[in-house]
Amino acid sequence: MTVSALQPQHQEVSQRIILKGISWQTYKTLLAELGDHRASRLAYKDNILEITMPSNRHETNTKILERIIEALTEELDLPNKGFRSTTLNREDLQRGAEPDSCYYIQSVDRIQGRELDLARGSRTRFSA
Repeated sequence: MTVSALQPQHQEVSQRIILKGISWQTYKTLLAELGDHRASRLAYKDNILEITMPSNRHETNTKILERIIEALTEELDLPNKGFRSTTLNREDLQRGAEPDSCYYIQSVDRIQGRELDLARGSRTRFSA
């Protein structure tokens, strides 16, 4: 019996696909075509595209780490701004990644006043 990728609720191991020889334009097209409401994460560097489907364990660990960061920054009275499912692209370096979460702590002033699309459930896109 084979395990289907259509049953992610029982998934304990992250699934990962690595594709070589992918152009920056193809990566950008895939981001646009796949849209913002998906479970997969994409990373791109040096013509290599990695597509990851995080496991349930991965998602649980992510939530624990988020809580630790939020508690520490509150306790230490550090200004912070956190985002989920963020797409970070550097076209000049042709690198991109989609972390589970990202936090601006020491550099929170760099994003203050910027227009950010934080629609619930959609990825925030930062480009340099």
